[in-house]
Amino acid sequence: MSQKIITVILFLTVFWGKSQGQIKIPTNLTFSDTSLVHTLIDSSFELSFADPDRAITFAGQALEIAQEINYPEGIAKAHRELGYSNGVMGNFEEALNHHQKGISYNRKSGDTLGIISQLNDIGNLYKTQTQYDTALEYFFQALELSEANDAERAIASIAGNIGLVYFELENEERAEEFYKRALEINQRLDNRHGMSINYNNLGLLYGDQGNYGQALEYHSKALKIRRDLEYTIRIANSLNNIGRIYMQQNSYDDAMDYLNRALKLNDDRDPDLTSIIHENLAKVYYSSKRYDSALVHAEKTLNLSRDFGTKLGVKVGYELLSDIYSAIGNYEEAYNHQKKLRAVEDSILNEEKSRQINELQTKYETAQKEKEIALLDKENQRETLMRKVFLAGLVMVGIIGFLIYNRQRLKINKNQTELENIRLKERQLEKDLEFKNKQLTTHTLHLVQKNETMKELKNKITTICRQDNRDINKSLQKLRNMVNYSFSLDDDWEQFRLYFEEVHTDFFNVLKEQYPDLTPNELRLSALAKLNLSIKETATILGITPNSVKTARYRLRKKLDIETKENLTEFMMAIEKREAGQES
Repeated sequence: MSQKIITVILFLTVFWGKSQGQIKIPTNLTFSDTSLVHTLIDSSFELSFADPDRAITFAGQALEIAQEINYPEGIAKAHRELGYSNGVMGNFEEALNHHQKGISYNRKSGDTLGIISQLNDIGNLYKTQTQYDTALEYFFQALELSEANDAERAIASIAGNIGLVYFELENEERAEEFYKRALEINQRLDNRHGMSINYNNLGLLYGDQGNYGQALEYHSKALKIRRDLEYTIRIANSLNNIGRIYMQQNSYDDAMDYLNRALKLNDDRDPDLTSIIHENLAKVYYSSKRYDSALVHAEKTLNLSRDFGTKLGVKVGYELLSDIYSAIGNYEEAYNHQKKLRAVEDSILNEEKSRQINELQTKYETAQKEKEIALLDKENQRETLMRKVFLAGLVMVGIIGFLIYNRQRLKINKNQTELENIRLKERQLEKDLEFKNKQLTTHTLHLVQKNETMKELKNKITTICRQDNRDINKSLQKLRNMVNYSFSLDDDWEQFRLYFEEVHTDFFNVLKEQYPDLTPNELRLSALAKLNLSIKETATILGITPNSVKTARYRLRKKLDIETKENLTEFMMAIEKREAGQES
């Protein structure tokens, strides 16, 4: 199936999917091209965070097609996208299953970078579950494989993730070590996006250590890069982090300034970030004893966390509200929120116990899957043996082909001779075109020089005519009329036109077909504009003043519907390209 047909089918599919909320691919099609698989995977990647449900639909279609055409690389990538999107939706088991399958197919297709990416994704998956030990196991596997293959971008990304885990484990020394390693690589690669992440993480680290000056320095560097890259949500994140540093220093006015700017810029684009900004504003207002404002922001933090099921955010909301009500002497409300806080803490504790049980179950299932992978590796070895047998058969076919080649040698030599003759003809055509270009240039220069001379002669005749000598003036007037007449002769123009059309075939025909109202003078002006002649040179050839040329060009632009800022010569070049396109 051709690339164009597949692209058309895809756009129709995407349009239908967007309008109906689902994706449908005709079942009677045979996909012999991998481009559709990759395009569906790309679409899934773009939607994975904003609309994970639809991302899963795209990735599922990609997986189905890749399996139909037995395309291991496509199968592996589809499993990765399914794993990532399910992870965003909180489907941990489903996500892990897809990533494990993706690794298996990456190994089958020999895609080392694919294996690294999937190991990194699994590490992130365990990190979101706060299973930090398991997350580190996968991150270090990915790091070791990246170092063995000199994949520096991957090393930087994974080192940053390892730093985040150590930060969560409050191992600040190790976190700083991996953050700085990632930063050094990204600086060497000039990866500004990666640098902004590293600067931000170092700022958070130094802020928690109380090293506020260095924290502000790193957050400011991150903010500058994010503004250059126009990352709106990340800019808001940096503003929030700077506001938090000022809050930790008790600089409440500066803190409120940055936090309010962050809130306005984010504009609920990222609800989780909005909740965090409200939390920080509530803390600032509480610390500065502006309890009414503190209550407003604490309530918003609580409500947003409830809406999105973020129990840690709900816990923080109840804590803030309990403290604020206690500070203003409303002990009944403070007590009520304290009770709700304890209920949430108990729920989180129960979830932690369930998580530990699930972790043990997951480790068991992972061991089982590793056994399955080992079996797949054995199958791959068997397939390798079959490939060797197949290669031996190919060698035999090659020997037979060599014998056939000897018999066909004379025919091939004949074809090569014919090909050489064609090349010689092409070279001759190129030389002819070059000669015609030189003729056109020479003739144009001749016209300019001839008309310049005629102008000079006309000016001298005019000077002499001003003298008081009637007989001489009468003779000179005849000469001046002849000069004027020479400007209006079309012989030179016709000769110029012949040379011009030999080089720019059908230029006038295409121009007149698109703009039938053009006059002969406007066609001449168009041809001279195409040759990129100056206003003065054009005036000389046409025998008019430069101001008249400007007026004529202005009228020509109006007829061609060209804006004043658009270059007339480039427009005429585009006419020639359209002419060439019609010929092809």
